[in-house]
Amino acid sequence: MHRPIDLHAHTTHSDGSLTPTELVDLAAEVGLAALALTDHDTTGGLPEARAAAERHGIEVLAGCEITAGVPAGVAHVLAYAFDEEHDAFQGLLSEVRAGRDERNDRIHAKLEKLGVPVSEEDVRKHAVGCIVARPLFAMAMVDRGHVDTMRQAFDHYLRDRGPAYARAPVPSAEEAIGQVVAAGGVAVLAHPRSLKLGGEQAYREAFTRMRDAGLVGLEVDHPSQDAKLRRQFGALADELGLERSGGSDFHGAHKPGIALGTGNGTIAVTYATWARLLARAGSAA
Repeated sequence: MHRPIDLHAHTTHSDGSLTPTELVDLAAEVGLAALALTDHDTTGGLPEARAAAERHGIEVLAGCEITAGVPAGVAHVLAYAFDEEHDAFQGLLSEVRAGRDERNDRIHAKLEKLGVPVSEEDVRKHAVGCIVARPLFAMAMVDRGHVDTMRQAFDHYLRDRGPAYARAPVPSAEEAIGQVVAAGGVAVLAHPRSLKLGGEQAYREAFTRMRDAGLVGLEVDHPSQDAKLRRQFGALADELGLERSGGSDFHGAHKPGIALGTGNGTIAVTYATWARLLARAGSAA
């Protein structure tokens, strides 16, 4: 039960730099017992990851990070242990991906207006799966010589609310959580800090609404959250009857300094966390 795992990692099927096979190979190298693929709005990398895992004896957990909305902006819902063939669940992911495509058209138009254009072909040549995310725009901008690094692309153009940023139409967090539960799965709110709410009471109210919709956990341990925030979110999780979860949010070369399994050196999630989450799969159905 104390074996190390990682419940938050991305591949080339969304905005990570490693293929599912490469990610599983790395998981074996660093000694993980289990790994959840949580690509944004797709489960397309799971078959390849499971095939690779057979060589290593690693358990690959069904996962997905769903882009959703809250009144203040965007939330990310980590889905685990769901029925991968559930029609309504896959339909929700398809709708989110379609909204992302519409958003990408707006990013192209904004970059054109800003004098740093990239074509759809420039961007899609970096895509492996069906998801075209902002890091792929950043790669294309580097290719075109508009910026020297991906970080510059984000800092100057693609960051949240930056001059080339565009928000995609997404389901509400409660709707996304409800679909996870309907598919027999477990919903955990990813890196709650990113909600950027005004204070503890605002977070309490938001978490309560999501819990009432079926949320069962908070990603308390995340590299973006310092010790003070982890104490705050951990206390709220305990108060509201939510499980404490965590993960590295590994993206490979696209997020330097974040290691699989350990994040920024402060992440240590064990199989016991997964067991607690799994015990609540579909519990709100």
